[in-house]
This record gives sequence, C-alpha cells and structure tokens, in this order.
Amino acid sequence: MPFVCKICEKCPTSHSLIKYDETSERVVYYTCPANATNNDTDGIVYHYNGILSEMNGKKWIWILDLKNFGMKNFLEIGNAVALTKLITEKYSNNLQKIIVINQNSFTDNIYSLIKPFLTSKIKSIVYFSDIKETTHNTDKSVINIIDKSIINIDNSIINIHS
Repeated sequence: MPFVCKICEKCPTSHSLIKYDETSERVVYYTCPANATNNDTDGIVYHYNGILSEMNGKKWIWILDLKNFGMKNFLEIGNAVALTKLITEKYSNNLQKIIVINQNSFTDNIYSLIKPFLTSKIKSIVYFSDIKETTHNTDKSVINIIDKSIINIDNSIINIHS
C-alpha cells in the first residue's frame, strides 16, 4: 500500500516532496520547499522517509526547486540538516543526482552551511542547473521546463519525462 502522509491528508500543501516519474530502473522526485506550508522538522522528515521508503532499491534523482526560497526558509536550517542526515544515512546509496534549480543567494548560503555535513559522494552528484524559471508560480511550469532537459547519468542519457 502506498505511503500516505498523515499530515498531508489533513492539509495537502504541508509538504512538497512528490514522486514525479518512475521507470523500472529509477524514480524521479521533485520538491519545492518554499511551497510547503508545514515547516515542522519532524513532520518533514516523516514525509520524506515515507515517500523515499517506497523506492524498493531503485536508483533515484532528486529535483530540488528553490524558487521563492528566502529568508524564512534560510532560517529553518534545521530542516536542511535533518534532511541531509536522513538522505545520507538511509537513501544515498542509490541517489544518482541532485538537480538544484532556481537557486539564489539564500540557497548558495545554505549550501555553504550544510556542505560540511555532506559526504564526498553526495557533493559529487549535486548539479546546479542554470534553469531560472521566474514567470510562473506553479511547480508544474518548472517541471515542464525540466521535461525538455536531458540529464546525463553514469554515461547514459536519461530523459526526465519518459
């Protein structure tokens, strides 16, 4: 039975991690933290752990959309540290790439703060895209841009939208 976040059941905008695409070999997840309305660290970790636990050993790609990431998000550094710990300890073996889009000075600063906690493997798979989608306000508009992108992983070309 698929994971259902109890927090999101009550308020669907609580968290932003969603499964975007899946093939027999890999899963693509998308998140835009600035769109989440619940900033409780324990709830966020619960949501991520529940969603990511359904991969069943598949490889995965994480699209991290930092559109509208600002001072409020920057001050919630505990969320970034907790997610870094969760992903590093439980889900990094099959993580192929972290694609960061719509970064700004706040995101550059938070990356500098969490970078010392990242393993060398995680550091090596973080990719800062030049996608700067600023004219739309929905996750779907950013995903449509990503749909047109091709990502090179392990010498094979994988189109995000299969």
